[in-house]
Amino acid sequence: MLCAESRKEMEDWISALKSVQKWETYEASQFNMEHFSGMHNWYACSHARPTFCNVCREALPGVTSHGLSCEVCKFKAHKRCAIRSTNNCKWTTLASIGNDIIEDEDGVSMPHQWLEGNLPVSAKCVVCDRNCGSVRRLQDWRCLWCKAIVHNSCKEQLGKVCPLGQCKVSIIPPTALNSIDSDGFWKATSPSCSSPLLVLVNSKSGDNQGVKFLRRFRQLLNPAQVFDLMNGGPQLGLRLFQKFETFRILVCGGDGSVGWVLSELDKLSLHKQCQLGVLPLGTGNDLARVLGWGGLCDDDAQLLQILEKLERATTKMLDRWSVMTYEVVSCLNDVSEIQITQYADSVATHLTKILDSDKHSDVISSAQFLCGTVNDFVAEVGKAYERATENKEEADAMAKKCAMLNEKLDSLVKALSEDANAQLVPSGSISPDESDTDQSRPFRSREQLMLRANSLKKALRQIIDQAEKGNPSPYVSGNNWILGHLHTFILLVSLCHRHCTEKCVMNNYFGIGLDAKISLEFNNKRDEHPKKCSSRTKNMMWYGVLGTKELVQKTYKNLEQRVQLECDGVPMSLPSLQGLAVLNIPSYAGGINFWGGTKEDNNFGAPSFDDKKLEVVAVFGSMQMAMSRVINLQHHRIAQCRQVKITILGDEGVPVQVDGEAWIQPPGIVQIVHRNRAQMLTRDRAFESTLKSWEDKRKGDSRPARPRLNSQQSMEYLTEEECAQVQQLGLVADTLINRCVCVCLYEESVTSTQM
Repeated sequence: MLCAESRKEMEDWISALKSVQKWETYEASQFNMEHFSGMHNWYACSHARPTFCNVCREALPGVTSHGLSCEVCKFKAHKRCAIRSTNNCKWTTLASIGNDIIEDEDGVSMPHQWLEGNLPVSAKCVVCDRNCGSVRRLQDWRCLWCKAIVHNSCKEQLGKVCPLGQCKVSIIPPTALNSIDSDGFWKATSPSCSSPLLVLVNSKSGDNQGVKFLRRFRQLLNPAQVFDLMNGGPQLGLRLFQKFETFRILVCGGDGSVGWVLSELDKLSLHKQCQLGVLPLGTGNDLARVLGWGGLCDDDAQLLQILEKLERATTKMLDRWSVMTYEVVSCLNDVSEIQITQYADSVATHLTKILDSDKHSDVISSAQFLCGTVNDFVAEVGKAYERATENKEEADAMAKKCAMLNEKLDSLVKALSEDANAQLVPSGSISPDESDTDQSRPFRSREQLMLRANSLKKALRQIIDQAEKGNPSPYVSGNNWILGHLHTFILLVSLCHRHCTEKCVMNNYFGIGLDAKISLEFNNKRDEHPKKCSSRTKNMMWYGVLGTKELVQKTYKNLEQRVQLECDGVPMSLPSLQGLAVLNIPSYAGGINFWGGTKEDNNFGAPSFDDKKLEVVAVFGSMQMAMSRVINLQHHRIAQCRQVKITILGDEGVPVQVDGEAWIQPPGIVQIVHRNRAQMLTRDRAFESTLKSWEDKRKGDSRPARPRLNSQQSMEYLTEEECAQVQQLGLVADTLINRCVCVCLYEESVTSTQM
């Protein structure tokens, strides 16, 4: 038993004690047992009105008493009595219900879980509608699930089965948790839970006030379906829910918490069976804004209304994007950058000759040399790749690809050699005799040669497609045989590096240059001095300070000279800028609509996070970013596309950031490609308004119409008692009217006498 003066002090004690344990603190099985234990979660608190101990039934002394309260069920106790309290906190599993369980021919039903006394001031009995509770003793009851309040004497008149209250749709009843998997985790199975809610709270979000939301959700729902992301991550909760055909997730935190949960959904392949909503507790909360849940929620008293809105939410797909990185530094010592440069220069020279020359002999000669160069390079890469890789299967696959390409290139070189030795036969002339064919063959026309080249192009395309299956590449986009060879060469260069790796997944936006540097400096500041970045206000202040500093420094001025941008394979001409932003959602850096509008125009379509398109904009400076909060600026739009490739030139890395997480990216290539889609719960305010109007109308129609009392015909519809009351009212009204008339006549007579 551990008690402390405040929750923070209690958490510090718990952390200190667990840090000296010899076993892993948050081992899955250990956490699983603690989460379903049914033990009270005590914290010291004061009470503004007389409060009584649920153990000894005596009053907690003093108005500002320091008694203990369970943060889930509100069980009260003296510090001396807490050790004697039973583990009867809010139920979590079927086993925790014990002998109170209701069993009949229909199966197992959920009973009320009653807690005695300490009721709110305005409490009324659901049976007799009279006041409940007392300030003199512990009396009357409250159900922890449906929140029903009853007198001691009325308790037996209330049904035994608990309806679970307003949150019924979202709750996993304890009766649904009745078995354990072979790995020690509870299995949740119940036909009554059509779409239960998994709540994942980042207790450190919201100025470290996320713990309030954690506590409140456990009061409203089954504590077993509410998890702290800082205590084991999202995987524990997802494993509990993965057996449901459909379920909903509410992530209470910032954009980083949402990204964390979505990544875990990727690992468990749960995107098709769950929908995810967001309760904004972070600093930026850009995703929550575009989903309709607002930019901030700091009132835990509104959670019941939020759960109702979540039940009425609609589903919309969110595009998610892989951020792939390729670094320039070769992983193969045998193929140096100097060799690669030499190969590239040779290819460029002969490609120029082939494209510019009209002489047949030059075309054949350069094509032969080009094929020979690529052939040599393929052989060199194949050998080096086989020596360098640790994976034998991977090396064998690469060797086969190189062998296939060698075979095709040898075939073309042979054909070109034959054509180089052939004689030119003018159009319409007669071919030499068959006996002379071995000594001199007629020259094939250039069209015939290109047909052979196009045939090779198809073969190369097949080889490249094979390579793309294991290593997606954006490089093959040429429309003719020559460019096909060039792009093949680039592909081979990329294969001499490590395979492309997925650095991370983007849900909101990607930035390079100015905004990424600001994010990186802020993250470093937060790591060095956590107390200086402990609230939204402080965080926004630091972003402002760092942005203002960039007004003077202009660290990434002329960034267009250090990066190259391609959108859907098309090179883009960049103006003088300090950064680039690639947007998936129309909210950036805490609510900026950086694209500058939400509607379609002559050049671009309306931006949306479910159209598999990205919006690319230029960042000219921190002043422009600040102005975008006030007005819609559109002169910095670059493109809308389905794929983005950014090449970082030079010897130094450039800061990049994805959804606020920043790092220095070395020279090389950053590619953003579509990954998958997630089902997101979106608040539809128009639908909510329509539904509320319909419910209000339904309530109005359901009220029994009362007859009008000024109609003689309506008297027929009244009961005898109501008829007698109406008649009595008529007599009283008649008497009152007569008295008023007498008073008026008297006043008139007095007035006339005086005149």
